[in-house]
Amino acid sequence: MLFSKECFGSRYLKNTVEVNLSLIPSFREKSFADKIQQKSDFLKIALFDIWLSNEDRNYGNNNLLLFYGPDKLYFFYAIDHVCLFNSTFLKYEIVELTEDDTLLNTEIAKLLFGSKRKLVETVDNLVEKFYLCTKDCEANLDNVLELMPKSWGIDIEDIKSKIQRNLFSDEWKKKCEITFRTYVQSFIVN
Repeated sequence: MLFSKECFGSRYLKNTVEVNLSLIPSFREKSFADKIQQKSDFLKIALFDIWLSNEDRNYGNNNLLLFYGPDKLYFFYAIDHVCLFNSTFLKYEIVELTEDDTLLNTEIAKLLFGSKRKLVETVDNLVEKFYLCTKDCEANLDNVLELMPKSWGIDIEDIKSKIQRNLFSDEWKKKCEITFRTYVQSFIVN
């Protein structure tokens, strides 16, 4: 037995490359950038990180994979969510990500969206979906928490209370929307 507690793993995904600073020259090439499908997924991941206060996905550590699909198209995959909830597992109240802790403050964000004419429409659509998706997450919270192995010794009611208080309040979701829109405006548009 390799592990003393139950754990989970991720499936290996072939044909991927880690998104890092060495890929910036490729993102500058229109032929490369045009092969990236659903570029809005990059923004969606950034909004997800703002909502869950993931401090680990940023300029120096994208924690993204770029998957090269069979149709010779690229797709983003988010990896490594270890620093969610401001790296504190909700021991303290959750706070907004700083400017240094967001994918939106990267050259790749600017290259992908800096000249995009429909950026406002894209952001509006993502924010609308954000509110719908967070409602779905809240509705399924009990089901998700039931999947946690009992061997982890986590107080499910305590975690549920912290998650509901921190992630699902209207005030927090509005802060996330404002932060997302502000960072898009500050780092991509300007």
